Amino acid sequence: MNKTKPELRYKAQPLYRSLAPSLPIIPNSFSTETKEAVNRLRDQMRYYAVVEIRSQRFLITKNDLVITHRLRDVNVGDELRLNRVLELGSKDFTIKGQPLVLEAFYNIKATVIEQPKGPLITIIKKKRRNRHKKHVTHKQTYTVLRISEVEVNKLE
Repeated sequence: MNKTKPELRYKAQPLYRSLAPSLPIIPNSFSTETKEAVNRLRDQMRYYAVVEIRSQRFLITKNDLVITHRLRDVNVGDELRLNRVLELGSKDFTIKGQPLVLEAFYNIKATVIEQPKGPLITIIKKKRRNRHKKHVTHKQTYTVLRISEVEVNKLE
């Protein structure tokens, strides 16, 4: 009995896609329609943004408090620049990213206010028909951010 390996019908796909390194964005490379749209948005009084922090989406405006899951590499008082913006807008105009809005259009900063722990959570793990019960308790750590700046940059 001579066993041979069957032929592969499909090519193996990589588990991740490699992304090309991002190039610096030159403000003169935008079309006039894009510049007009961003400048119209800039003329509005108040802005909002939909940002992604640790795979969670938040709708933010200036001076908002955002409570996220713990950010490990930050300390209280650090200022963060949020760069994963999905949507940027005001009452009359909106710019939606595909999937993200270009960083040349906006400037969003947040300050770390505190890193508190949540309430004590008790989880009961049980196995059927074995009289086995286990109580597991833990406190989730959060990071509180104050949005200090939401601005739309002027494109010329």
